[in-house]
Amino acid sequence: TAPEAPTVNDVTSDDTTISGTAEPGSTVTVTFPDGTTATGTADDEGNYTIDIPTNVDLKGDENIVVTATDKD
Repeated sequence: TAPEAPTVNDVTSDDTTISGTAEPGSTVTVTFPDGTTATGTADDEGNYTIDIPTNVDLKGDENIVVTATDKD
C-alpha cells in the first residue's frame, strides 16, 4: 500500500531546507524545478528535513514535487 502523500511546510527562496511530515520510515524525495533531486527519510514520528542543494536557485512560485515511498 502506498504511503499517504507527504505534507510540506512553506518554502521560501531564503530557505536551505525543506521539511514536513510523511509516513514514518518512508523515503522522501524532493524534485526541484531544474530536475535536481534530494532525498531523506522520515523519522519515527514522521518528520523529515531535507537540505536544498546549493546549486538549486529558488526564486519563488516554482513547483517543487515531494513524494514518499515505503521503506523496504
